[in-house]
Amino acid sequence: MSTPSDLYVGIMTGTSLDGVDCVLAAFDERPNSIAFYTHPIPTEIRDELLAFATEEKVSLERLARMHFVLAQLYAIAVKGLLKEAMIDPSSIKAIGLHGQTIRHLPKKIFFHADFPPMGATFQLGSGSALAALTGIDVVHDFRAADVALGGEGAPLVPIFDVRFLQSVQKDRIALNIGGIANITYLPKGGKGVMAFDTGPGNMLIDAIANRFFDMSYDKDGALASQGDVDQVLLTKLLEHHYFSAPPPKSTGRELFGEDFFTYFVEAIGSGSLQAGDALRTATELTARSIADSIRSVHPQVETLEIMVSGGGARNLFLCRRLRELLPQASIDESDRYGISSRSKEALAFAYFAKAYVDNDHIHLPQTTGASRQIILGSLSKGK
Repeated sequence: MSTPSDLYVGIMTGTSLDGVDCVLAAFDERPNSIAFYTHPIPTEIRDELLAFATEEKVSLERLARMHFVLAQLYAIAVKGLLKEAMIDPSSIKAIGLHGQTIRHLPKKIFFHADFPPMGATFQLGSGSALAALTGIDVVHDFRAADVALGGEGAPLVPIFDVRFLQSVQKDRIALNIGGIANITYLPKGGKGVMAFDTGPGNMLIDAIANRFFDMSYDKDGALASQGDVDQVLLTKLLEHHYFSAPPPKSTGRELFGEDFFTYFVEAIGSGSLQAGDALRTATELTARSIADSIRSVHPQVETLEIMVSGGGARNLFLCRRLRELLPQASIDESDRYGISSRSKEALAFAYFAKAYVDNDHIHLPQTTGASRQIILGSLSKGK
């Protein structure tokens, strides 16, 4: 059983693959983020992970090896975090590891006549190997039990939002903009919590910036702000069935990766779309799909506080567009509410490690579609 002074580490590598985020935290009444550290992902590893996430045929040998390579990378990141914080590994109660999602398949299919239809999700990065390499217990594989119970295995962070960001006075939305954007709707009464992925976040923006501007991302949205929206292309993209599908729902590169990126590549290649206008259109797609999702769960946006986290919180132009699309809502980074916008997801997984140690649930079946609540995660001993 953990005590309030116990220390936990959370590790997150998201869809954007922009680094290994690690946070050192303690949890009393509120999360206490003690140190935050981002370790770069080597280009060769990032490229291979992107290939695993997008290509239909991959090398099983390379896939198996990457499971252990990522554990080594995570171990290096943890050691960097603890060195920066001047904390001995023996002081850490447990690590919460999300792992790198390379396939997220929420659509349920019949695989065999003897079994019910089921979705699937697959994260690389061996928790057992990480425990052995660090000498610290690791809680990992958080999504599998939810999928087994008919859920989509996502989103998981809503319980963190409920426990640390819900208000008794204000209706709130926790908005995280990573590679994929997602929201948690937090009604002030506590009932009717909803959470789902809204669609692409930074994914398409980063891909266009990388391909056509040789930049890993559009800093502050400066390039997009100079372009024009291709309204015909935007309308076509927003007609995708995912945007109008009711929750529970979750998504990833399988839906909004290569297929959506191809629309932009072909239009730029044909000369019908300039690269700067492509960035502007992709940014507008993210902003519009988020705003539409927020209005779908809470039409009276004038009574709403929106708390933004993730890499997209630092895209000034994207956030400006959200304020223009939702002019009556209060929109601020989650830092204002005591949760760092940079480290929120890593902090959530540190908390999930604590919850597992405490035999406490982090599971909201109504947001994932699972048939019942269950303790999520698996423990690998490092000590």
